[in-house]
Amino acid sequence: MELIQLIILSFGTFFLINHFANKYNLFLDNKKSSLHKIFIDKNLTPPFTGGTFILLSLFFILPNTDINLKIFIFLIFMTGFLSDIGILKSANLRFIIQIVLVICSLIILDKYVQSVKSEFLDNLLMNNYFKLFFTSFCILIVINGTNFIDGLNTLVIGYYLIILIFISSFYKNNDFLLVSHQIIIFISIILFSLLILNSLNLLYLGDNGAYLIAFFISIILIDLSSNLKNLSPYYIANLLWYPAYENLFSIIRKLKNNKSALRPDNLHLHQLIFLYIKKKLNMKSKIINTLSGVIINLFNFIIFMVATQNYTNTKLQLTILLISLTTYSSIYIILKNYLKNNKS
Repeated sequence: MELIQLIILSFGTFFLINHFANKYNLFLDNKKSSLHKIFIDKNLTPPFTGGTFILLSLFFILPNTDINLKIFIFLIFMTGFLSDIGILKSANLRFIIQIVLVICSLIILDKYVQSVKSEFLDNLLMNNYFKLFFTSFCILIVINGTNFIDGLNTLVIGYYLIILIFISSFYKNNDFLLVSHQIIIFISIILFSLLILNSLNLLYLGDNGAYLIAFFISIILIDLSSNLKNLSPYYIANLLWYPAYENLFSIIRKLKNNKSALRPDNLHLHQLIFLYIKKKLNMKSKIINTLSGVIINLFNFIIFMVATQNYTNTKLQLTILLISLTTYSSIYIILKNYLKNNKS
């Protein structure tokens, strides 16, 4: 009963705050600043309050002993928030700030990738400088990849909600982890409430929310992998494969076409899926928006389910990862060729 009450309370609170944000035109995303943001809807609504709700929830639920973690999630949030309101327009400057914040957070929080089950890389990871570089690289890839995929309703919120649902069982009997089982459940409830509002097109995460949730989940997954020795590191890779591969794939794609890797465009997989469904189904864009996000997350749900059932099996985790990457690449090529040949 307490769980249901918490869901109702959080949903009701978010709905009321979001209502006033809409009514008084607060926290509206300046879509003129990015081609990526005007892909589906050129209007400035709904507000990007999702990240604010997550930040306030983390401040409320995280213990005061985690003050350093709170400071860094706030700074990461502010980097995205300043981008959303048009103050921090430069993608290069945002990336530099992210690098500094991520490196400082890893040093102060002492959270690093310890092993990747490769003798060569594991020997390199014994060097503190390489360990810092490698872990920072992984987190930055996830943060920016998450921002890349944040173009459809329910996609990012649903993706990280599914991750929390599948890892929640690891926290039941492990009090030595960075966050507790209670915190995982609480944040899951928050994301579920935001998922409903986002699916109804009542709020966006914004850059602030995308940066924040990606950073926070990355940190707790690194902590989980470091403390549970029987957990395959490639299980964590499978949980974060989509935003990470979206980023790496986009960088290669843009560099191949002599474009800046940091400049946004409208050629991401989720956008191609949206355009394909729009051509095939006679539906409103808002419905296709949410439907496209749900379809992608259904695929990821299956991936996470199989990976979680075999979380100690590194060979199987690598196989699952290969299937995910191959599926993404194949669907991308097929959809791009289809849309290219059916422009009308």
